[in-house]
Amino acid sequence: MDPTLTKQEFARQFDVNIHRQQADQGMNGLLPVAPSTEYTRRVWWQNLLDTYAENNEQALGSIMGDLQFLLSNSSYWLFFFNKDAFFQTLRDPQERLTIQPALVMAAIALATLMKSSQIELGRDGRDRALFWRNNAQAALEIACGVPQELDYTLAEAALILALFESSAHPEHSTERANSALQLMDRIIVTLSLQLGDIADPDATNFAERSVPSVIIDHYTTPKRCCCFNVPLGAHEFSFAYNAPWDPDWTPEERRKEECRRICWSALTLIANHTALCAAFHLEPLELELAEPAKYALLFPGEAYERSAPHQIPGQSPKESIWALYCRSMLLWNSCMRQRDTTWTSNERAKFAIEAWAETQAVQDALDMHQCNSDTALMYVCREYLYNTRMTITYEFRSRLADQDGAGAPQLFNRRQAKEWLYYQGQVAKRVKNSVMHLGETPGHLLSRRPFQVSWFSSQVAICLALWTYDRGLMDALDLAKTFLIPLDALCILWPCEGQRARRDELRQQLEAACAAAGIQPPLHAEVSLPPILRV
Repeated sequence: MDPTLTKQEFARQFDVNIHRQQADQGMNGLLPVAPSTEYTRRVWWQNLLDTYAENNEQALGSIMGDLQFLLSNSSYWLFFFNKDAFFQTLRDPQERLTIQPALVMAAIALATLMKSSQIELGRDGRDRALFWRNNAQAALEIACGVPQELDYTLAEAALILALFESSAHPEHSTERANSALQLMDRIIVTLSLQLGDIADPDATNFAERSVPSVIIDHYTTPKRCCCFNVPLGAHEFSFAYNAPWDPDWTPEERRKEECRRICWSALTLIANHTALCAAFHLEPLELELAEPAKYALLFPGEAYERSAPHQIPGQSPKESIWALYCRSMLLWNSCMRQRDTTWTSNERAKFAIEAWAETQAVQDALDMHQCNSDTALMYVCREYLYNTRMTITYEFRSRLADQDGAGAPQLFNRRQAKEWLYYQGQVAKRVKNSVMHLGETPGHLLSRRPFQVSWFSSQVAICLALWTYDRGLMDALDLAKTFLIPLDALCILWPCEGQRARRDELRQQLEAACAAAGIQPPLHAEVSLPPILRV
């Protein structure tokens, strides 16, 4: 940690005060922020409990219920939490004084937002989520100006707030979302969390301007994994499985693993950001954690799986599902960021060939996994691999003159486009089923995940781009129409002007494309959505 870090130093690259807004007048001043002594933090906790209920025990139960809801419904986005240790700390009146107020309020804010779709808590819930967001942001900013307050839990608070700002909510804007990502990135890098295993020989390192390839000496990927088999069904699309925590770890070992997972969780947000930028032809932010060369970390669960009692015979921990997920994101980001105009055609061709080889290596390792330990996470991995292949094609092969591109693989063709459409079509079917079951458990995939709205916008945009690239790909327009249905649903569930405007623009583009192709346009939302959403 840099002991000279101050709030002013943070502000040199970006304004941490960009989020400051007046809290709801009925609640303004209710909670003091960022107390720096045990006494004031104890007072802060008592005020927090009083906000929830008159009885402390009942209030703590409600807070823990909200946080349990958050961790149970946020899929893979917040997998850095060790739930058992976290809730044990919360229950202890003395130990919970060590938890940063910004982290608690950020978690409450996101949990409240997730409960506040139009079919649950509604506008009142969203307003309350913004109140907690404002208090969490203020606490985070103040703590950033106090060197002794800077610790990994502030990084966790910043990460949760970045996820909040990426979500559909009444005050969502690109500026807010980008600022939150930048602050998260700066805190993690200032604390050097992404270099936590720099002295560990098992930590994979990547060179600047190179493909983040993972080379495992004297190893061949087995044809079938030996992972613990989780029954397919209830958890198939719930992201319920998490990378394991060793119950025998010391608090220091547990904290080190938590810091690793903070970095990989941050990469999840950054990869989501770059994917959105790619879909809408926007320039991504310059973030340190988007660079694979900045990492010297074990993958999630790797420290657990490499220890003697937990080793899987013949299988590398760098090919666990969670490791492959992280590798797919590193690869995706590396391909998105290699737009340096100083690169020669030969350098671009070399990068493209090596990146293509790494996508195949990750794909082969994914195919090994028949354990069903996290089917949904494997879907995300495959999506990044498909998107990486398309990006390699667009960003590299299109820039190579024929004579300079000798030896470059034929990176993309209609067959690969159809494979992407088929794969995404399977996802679309699952999601369409969720739309038809809103108000029930299967519908929670949409009704409790406001941070998924931008992903559906991206899918429609990518389908339109594929059809524009090859107008024979009529399946791309059909898939775009399918993805528009959950996007319409999300825009009703989570009122947000920016997301609605983007949806309207995509609908107009899709209607024009369908007219040009001579096929039926997308159905109006009033027809395609279930009765629970019809106004």
